[in-house]
Amino acid sequence: MLPKLLAEIVAAETAKLWKGSVSLAVMLSLLGLASMAIIVGMIFVLTGLYLSLAETIPPWQAGMIVGGGVAFIAGVLLMVIARQGEDPPIKGIDAPDQAFDDPAGQLGSVIGNIVGKSNIKPSDIVLTVLISGIVLGASPSLRQQILTTLSEMAKSNDKEH
Repeated sequence: MLPKLLAEIVAAETAKLWKGSVSLAVMLSLLGLASMAIIVGMIFVLTGLYLSLAETIPPWQAGMIVGGGVAFIAGVLLMVIARQGEDPPIKGIDAPDQAFDDPAGQLGSVIGNIVGKSNIKPSDIVLTVLISGIVLGASPSLRQQILTTLSEMAKSNDKEH
């Protein structure tokens, strides 16, 4: 009985592993195709930029401008990649102490605790914020009404304290 149960567990886990590896292979191949499309697109953009500049200035100057721009962007990307492995600088105040000194930190801590104890998924929060941002970006009157309400609330809180 135990070998049969063990065989079923191994079979189920093997099926999960194959399913995950197949989806990973599909994602990697799509990423490779997207990368190639971006590279081809950038070649066309840079060629068009060179040809446009070559009409107004000498070709060697157009080549220097386009090549210098590409080199500059590559340098910035390399610097960003190099900084990914570095640890952030340590500030004089520890994060827990800073949270008590900063009202926004306190609010974030309280909200984090509430969300952590509830059944709210992070994806639900992201979708809610996204939809709220779209609605507020599309409706200036709603945005103004919310700002007015918040400023009135802040004034009433200042009067109480």
